Amino acid sequence: MTIRTPEPVDFSRIERVSIKEQVLQQLKQYIISGMVLPGERLPSERELAERLGIGRTSVREALKVLEAIGLVESRIGDGTFITAQIGASIGRTIGLGLMTWGGTIVEILEARLMIEGEAARVAAERATDEDLRALLDVLEQMERADTFPNYLAADMQFHRLVGQATHNTIVARIVANQIDLLEEVLRETHGDQLLTSAEDKATHRAVYAAIEQHKSVAAMDAMRQHLQFSAELWQAVISLGTVTQPQA
Repeated sequence: MTIRTPEPVDFSRIERVSIKEQVLQQLKQYIISGMVLPGERLPSERELAERLGIGRTSVREALKVLEAIGLVESRIGDGTFITAQIGASIGRTIGLGLMTWGGTIVEILEARLMIEGEAARVAAERATDEDLRALLDVLEQMERADTFPNYLAADMQFHRLVGQATHNTIVARIVANQIDLLEEVLRETHGDQLLTSAEDKATHRAVYAAIEQHKSVAAMDAMRQHLQFSAELWQAVISLGTVTQPQA
């Protein structure tokens, strides 16, 4: 008789998934299903909570994430609606995918290096006077910021505006969703430990100057230099936040 030796089973670690992430997955399927269309209202928080068997707080947190990246909009007294705008279907697909793909902050920063340098190059070729005024305004807000939340908001908006200055709807949406996701992650870090005076090394001014002068190659190089510095800075902040996290 031949005795068969069982083959070893290759087990993989089971990841814990938060309630908010599960809600986002459910809402993703609901939106993709076509049961609700751009411009239409989502079920109320109470109805969603009852259907999902969870508290309204978890639903509200998930909806805030959706609103932060521009997939839904909350209207006081009316409810929450699927965003209705040009390129919204593209934005929903990209945004939902980014929220639920389970990647790391490093991957977001790498993606920025791949995408935003080229966006800056195109922005330098196509930026209008209105684009330049908007970029300069938010740049000055960033330089005046004396608190981390104000700095972060202006910093993230500067990059969204560079995407918009390409005047390519798809590129603008990709950049915006990337930035929205990054901003959501950074809000959870100990970012208040970052000195806003670090901006003088972050080269936003160099990016703006190249775009304003319509120097496409210089804009691309300046953006890549800035993003390299930014990646190193944010990884240090996140690492510091992990180390200094108070023990429960």
